[in-house]
Amino acid sequence: MIKVRDYINWHIVIWFMLFISVFVFFGCGSSDDENPESPLIESETADVSSDNIEQNNDTVSLEAYTFTIDATNNEEWSYFSFETGDVVDVVDAINSDAWDIGFQRTQVKLNGGISGPGKGSAIMLTDTTLEGVTVAPENGYLMDSEDTLAIVPQSEKGWYIYTGPPTHWIIPIEDRVFVMTAADGSYAKIRFLGYYKDNENKQDSGFVTFEYVHQPDGSRNF
Repeated sequence: MIKVRDYINWHIVIWFMLFISVFVFFGCGSSDDENPESPLIESETADVSSDNIEQNNDTVSLEAYTFTIDATNNEEWSYFSFETGDVVDVVDAINSDAWDIGFQRTQVKLNGGISGPGKGSAIMLTDTTLEGVTVAPENGYLMDSEDTLAIVPQSEKGWYIYTGPPTHWIIPIEDRVFVMTAADGSYAKIRFLGYYKDNENKQDSGFVTFEYVHQPDGSRNF
């Protein structure tokens, strides 16, 4: 009987020790598994943030440019292209689509209507700023015609004020913006800034300075 009792007690001790060993093993194992999950979560969050940054960097904002064009010639026009952002040489303007807007002293013409083969047209917006025009109007544009140019070449009705004697100054109207369609039909907005090579002292007339934004994708959004 004693041997049987000793045998049973010995087996109980062995099973108890095995139970304790298994408990400790799995307890330590679960603790080790928890540590790698924090880096995994952080890595996943970092990836999402990286994607958001890349998407924000892809957002393209339109830039405003300022340009001064020599329009001093009383007989010849100077031509400007929104696509190139510069003056272009044009031999036969009535049949050329290389230009968008032409200048001769205070006169401005567009590549459309009687002036050229393009889709050039314009609408005048008053009491606004270049930054304030974020969408081109859907309707109301005029093309150059036999009766008048789309941008009227008259003081106060167009882009400038003529002061008359004794100064005879040409002064751009500050709160006036012209939204245009270029020769290819894309939209641009333009504000006139000056008429002189030295605008501060009003010297050397016929140098037209303007600020513009061109939307090349064909949409009306600026």
